[in-house]
Amino acid sequence: MTPRDDSPRSPLRDAILAVTAILVAVALCIGLGVWQWHRFESKREVAATIRANYDAPPAQLRDLLPAPDSQLTAAQDWTPVELAGHYCTEPGCVLYVRNRPLGAAVGFWQLVPFETADGTVLIVRGWVDSDEVESAPAEEPEIPEGEITVVAHLRPEEPVLGDRTNPAGQVQSVNPAQFADQLPVDGPVHTGAYGDLVSESPTDIARPRPLEKPETSLGPHLSYAFQWWIFALFFPAALVVRARRARRDRLEAEAAERAATATVAADGEDPADGPPHGPRDPGAPGAPPAGSRIRRSRGGRPAPARRSRARTRDEEEEDALLDEHDR
Repeated sequence: MTPRDDSPRSPLRDAILAVTAILVAVALCIGLGVWQWHRFESKREVAATIRANYDAPPAQLRDLLPAPDSQLTAAQDWTPVELAGHYCTEPGCVLYVRNRPLGAAVGFWQLVPFETADGTVLIVRGWVDSDEVESAPAEEPEIPEGEITVVAHLRPEEPVLGDRTNPAGQVQSVNPAQFADQLPVDGPVHTGAYGDLVSESPTDIARPRPLEKPETSLGPHLSYAFQWWIFALFFPAALVVRARRARRDRLEAEAAERAATATVAADGEDPADGPPHGPRDPGAPGAPPAGSRIRRSRGGRPAPARRSRARTRDEEEEDALLDEHDR
């Protein structure tokens, strides 16, 4: 058994522990608020970029990606470009990107190289549902042939997902540099961006389901940030309230003790002498005989004993005459 600690607790130690716990809680709340604020700032920048670029007039590819290895900047994300050329329809050109959601379903993106005079750009033509049995597209939509004009939103390349092996005809992420040298295309492949298809013309071939428009909602991150900062103010306020209550209770206890001391002093009794007005031991010196009643004043204290009045000379002479008459 663990021995019980009966040592008195130090007020200073309790105060240090309380202040330390409050500082840790305040720092944690402030940190969580800052984290939510950064998420809000990030979403606000992305939403501003989408609103500025998504519906803008199409630009030229060479203006955004002057070289095949040029990287698309964050400010250029979702910028539409107009491309003139043709899709690569040879075996090994058409790829499907795995695990891509659309609403509540999970399927594939159809990814096809589009060859232009300024280089080849990988284009996501749309979303394809997955097969119910195998991990493969339920269908393989037809690819337009011949020279066409394509409008697509440029997106930055996706990161490589670890050391995963790509199944035949499928990829884990749209990272052109990962498989550009395996595509049977003429000319260089742009590795710093890919395209999200907006339109194809002229063509009479139905395309896969278009991807959803990007979300521009900022979410609840700003309100969460302020909530965490309000929580950070709560802990010091709680410490102040607790300290005020403790001080008030201590002052009330001291006032009650002073009032009790003043009452005892007014009665003329010392609490150390034992219970007030208690009966004395009949055998003690000066104690009244057993069975006798002690006269008490209206305040409950013993009344002072009556002293005998001294007899006068006339009273003594009257007593002497009465004694002689009785004889």
